[in-house]
Amino acid sequence: MLDKLDALKIFCTAAETLKFRETANRLGLAPQMVTRAIAELEQQLGEVLFLRNTRQMTLTPFGQQLWPKAELLLSESESLFAGGKKQNSQDMTGRVRVTLPPLFENQDIVRHLLRSLEPYPDLTIEWLPADAHLNIIDEQIDIGIRIGAIPDNRFIVKTIRPVGISIVAAPDLVKRLGMPDSLKTLQYEYPLSALSNSNSGRVWPWQFADGNSFFPAKPKFIASDIGSELAAALAGRTCSQLPDITVRPYLQRGELVNIFPELNYSPWQLYIFRPHQPLIPMRIRVVFDHLTKILHELFRE
Repeated sequence: MLDKLDALKIFCTAAETLKFRETANRLGLAPQMVTRAIAELEQQLGEVLFLRNTRQMTLTPFGQQLWPKAELLLSESESLFAGGKKQNSQDMTGRVRVTLPPLFENQDIVRHLLRSLEPYPDLTIEWLPADAHLNIIDEQIDIGIRIGAIPDNRFIVKTIRPVGISIVAAPDLVKRLGMPDSLKTLQYEYPLSALSNSNSGRVWPWQFADGNSFFPAKPKFIASDIGSELAAALAGRTCSQLPDITVRPYLQRGELVNIFPELNYSPWQLYIFRPHQPLIPMRIRVVFDHLTKILHELFRE
């Protein structure tokens, strides 16, 4: 009979890999021990955890619910036994890789994070801003910050705030052309910017709170990043649809005007996440917790 925490560690690793042989390799166990541990855990819980056939293995609904709870229990148990350790010991030596979109607050985030990590001089942060979403598993990234839909239960996620989208333009452009009287007028008669979709080769559609959407008819500026779209709007060249956390300071200073504010909506979340790991290294937990606090403070609604 395996210790219950050991059995949960095997279960969490198997939930991540969905392969018993890979689970055994990761944990340095015999494959038969992994199979036996899962069978014993299923018997104790009275529930099936995995559905297996000749081609693939998936978690059952009960297994999906158990996984984050087991991760939390393992994490708390590790914290309990590590309570007497000093965080600036060997546990806080090594590298933590962080990916995030190129937010305008990037420098503020880095500055606050590095200051908070002053007690750990042997800790290395690898900072990876990127427009494209890196695959956090394949790229062996420890922590991700993203704007978008919340990922599935393979990840530990902390939401920071909802993110909306706003249609904005410079006051000079609005003074010159007036406010559009409809979305159709905006689409066909106003200079718009567009954000290119590198996957499809097309541009992303504009979407609105009433359920309507359109593609810019004849965009006057096309970019692959929202920073350049913002620059086009600030230059008075285009009307642009941009994340509200990006345009907020410019609206407050009067450098941009919100067009059709009633059609703004919040389809996304700003969130921080990391992969499920049965026993997460102390350095990753510390950086994750510091970043979560920093993001809440910087992006307070």
